[in-house]
Amino acid sequence: MRSDHTFGGRVLGETLIAEGVECLFGVHGAQWSSIEEACRGGAQLYHFRHEASAGFAAEAYARCTRKPGVCFVSMAAGMANMLAPLYHARGCLSPLVVMVSQHHPGRDGLSPIQEGYAERVFADACKWTHRILDWRTDAFWIRKALRDAVHFPPGPIALSVPQTAQGGAGPDRQKHFVPADRAPVIPQPAGDPAFVEQAVMALLRAERPLLIAGDGVYWSDAAAELRELAELLQIPTTTRRTARGALPETHPLAFTQECRTGFAEHADLVCLIGMQVTALDRWFEPPVWAAGTRFIQIQQNPELIWYGLPTAATVVGSPRLVLRQMIDCVRSLSQRGPDRTTWVQQLARTRAEVARRRADKVRRQWDSQPIHPDVLGAEICDFLDPSATLIYDSYTGSHYLTDKVVATREGHVLDAGLHQHLGHSIGMAIGAQVARPGRQVLAQIGDGGFGLSGMDMETMLRYRLPAVVVLLNNDSWGGRTIGGPLYFPQHGSWANLPDVRYDRMFAELGCHTEYVTTADQIRPALERSFNSGLPSLINVRCEATRTSRRLLPIWLVQTWMRGNFAELPAEAQEELRRQPYAMYRAAAAIAREDGCRVTAEELADMVGKAERD
Repeated sequence: MRSDHTFGGRVLGETLIAEGVECLFGVHGAQWSSIEEACRGGAQLYHFRHEASAGFAAEAYARCTRKPGVCFVSMAAGMANMLAPLYHARGCLSPLVVMVSQHHPGRDGLSPIQEGYAERVFADACKWTHRILDWRTDAFWIRKALRDAVHFPPGPIALSVPQTAQGGAGPDRQKHFVPADRAPVIPQPAGDPAFVEQAVMALLRAERPLLIAGDGVYWSDAAAELRELAELLQIPTTTRRTARGALPETHPLAFTQECRTGFAEHADLVCLIGMQVTALDRWFEPPVWAAGTRFIQIQQNPELIWYGLPTAATVVGSPRLVLRQMIDCVRSLSQRGPDRTTWVQQLARTRAEVARRRADKVRRQWDSQPIHPDVLGAEICDFLDPSATLIYDSYTGSHYLTDKVVATREGHVLDAGLHQHLGHSIGMAIGAQVARPGRQVLAQIGDGGFGLSGMDMETMLRYRLPAVVVLLNNDSWGGRTIGGPLYFPQHGSWANLPDVRYDRMFAELGCHTEYVTTADQIRPALERSFNSGLPSLINVRCEATRTSRRLLPIWLVQTWMRGNFAELPAEAQEELRRQPYAMYRAAAAIAREDGCRVTAEELADMVGKAERD
């Protein structure tokens, strides 16, 4: 072979290695010479049972490392399975690069085998998509995708790689491409000083301010600056999503979502730092937040500013740099921060009360049979090392787990993001264990989600990745927690086969497995699983005894629309009657979203209460 001869697959593989890509996640197809070339260059390949799990693994790897997660799928059939991870990555702000093989462009519209167009199908889920039509631009597009994926806001990018992009060959040079000696420094914008001072003055004047830090704080690596500002101004602070733990939740100024009632709802000024305004927080609107609350918004990308809030100041810039500017501004304006002793004391009382209620709830449920998710969540969080990675993948489990977590560092918790998929955690556990070798990784998954992705436990075993999967097995799709059997009893499809022994299935493969039926078995099972050094599955017989409060407003609206409150099972009626005020507040919020307006008079009549109550 001539020394000046090369081909597209080699160019793609060598460019991935030159750009620092160390891991590739995917499922084989017939058109991946570039993956072979990357592996020849030193990349580690992780091959999965299902494309979606590969995508979720790459997403978790990206979140844990703050580097692009790279995955690959074959043509149309394999491509279709990657859509869920792409939406997941978009909602989690994760830099994911997906390479999709494709038929020869000359056969477009001629019904070739596995005809599919990822650049069209994935357009809504990605920052951008592109189809490489000239193999001499392979290196340019790979590099651009890897760089743009991490530019703020980070997110997924998809490249269609037709056969010609990998098979094209010759002595030609790559177009528009200059090999880099080192990775480029991505500029981080600071905020306009006038707007920074405006934000600082608002915080100094506020009596009951809060800081709420979101994903932007994590991606800009701003944990140290967040803590410094919170301590300087003595402002209670909560951290959300991947930034949870950026201010350790053991810190006296830290609070969690459970402290919103009785404390956070009384704030007069809320400073959102890299925090997207979404439905997860009801857009920070009344009645969840007080009508008079004002906001400060700090976002690196102006497109993430939410104009539906009464905003006292807006600063566009990297959260890390803007926080540093704010700290310097405070020190230039004041020798010391304002006295917020009363406000911080109110936080301390609320935290103590929340902890008391939480412990009391777990204590009451300890002997429940089957095991109550409150108990399972408490035992998991009490056991895990502070360096562990915890992955949520169960509506029932996440609801009862998240308030038990004490996050001590950013990236401690990997959640399901805005798109709320199920079955993602098996792949994510693989990606997290690859990114954080030697540390505990635990994924909690329901039996519904496990049915979607459980076979990739075999992938975990094949690569000897010792993550622990806790299976919340309630024999159903969501169990009682999502309320389906009570409010939609005619569906008749909520239950799975009873007491499926998933532990026995995966013991046959060679995983370490446990079967847990009582609360006092949970901790020993966790100890044995983590000590085994193997991928582990802990099958926990679990159930929820009451519908989640977060879902009751949905059932209220559904019940009202169908007009069948009196036809519901007695237990369903009682659940709605038990908390009419919460129902009314939730109904007011949902009315704006779903167009179903329930008045106080109508609600009172439905639940058998006086309207004034």
